[in-house]
Amino acid sequence: MMERRNQAGIIYWHGDTGSHQVALTFDDGPNEPYTSQILDILDEYAVKATFFMVGRNVENFPETARKVKEAGHVIGNHTYSHRGPILNTPPRVANEISKAEDVIQKVTSISPYLFRPPYGAVGPRVLRQVERLGYVVSQWSVNAGDWRGASPQKIKKRVLSQIEDGAIVLMHDGRNLSAGHDRSSTVAALPEIILSLQDRGYKLVTLPELLKLDSLENFISKGF
Repeated sequence: MMERRNQAGIIYWHGDTGSHQVALTFDDGPNEPYTSQILDILDEYAVKATFFMVGRNVENFPETARKVKEAGHVIGNHTYSHRGPILNTPPRVANEISKAEDVIQKVTSISPYLFRPPYGAVGPRVLRQVERLGYVVSQWSVNAGDWRGASPQKIKKRVLSQIEDGAIVLMHDGRNLSAGHDRSSTVAALPEIILSLQDRGYKLVTLPELLKLDSLENFISKGF
């Protein structure tokens, strides 16, 4: 059940519960070879997704970050270093977000406007800085649990057992700053998840499409 309420233009946990849409999101990348494998699967099934990238990992894998953009997926900001405690003062929050934005913009020419805090840790301090910097926070309503090293079968079961209209699904193509961290279980589970959702009649969309963000005035200043 989706119990947490969205605050329009500020923070979202899910999309319209009256729509038959789902958004797949991937955190902590880029990370090879797994990000490219995920891109190949998404392309095979004609699905667009949203990738929340860590700034230092974008520096490690700039070509992969560009591949995500060129494939037509959405890129979000997941801080520069993905260290939870760094979000404990306003200057640190602002620095982590701005530094990641600078890296993403330099590598991909995209200025992201979606933000996901590490570990989903969000409070008034973070929200104030996010709003000041022109971002919207996207959390999630379905946690695949792939960060725990779960098997492909468990990942698939967790996702499909929680799916509802408007769901935002959290998965991972990387892990913090671990280059090459094994995400083979996520890669193995993804085709079956996509096929099962499509068989149920769900349309798989990006977060801006799911959340209808393109019409929000606060994105105009960031060029969207």
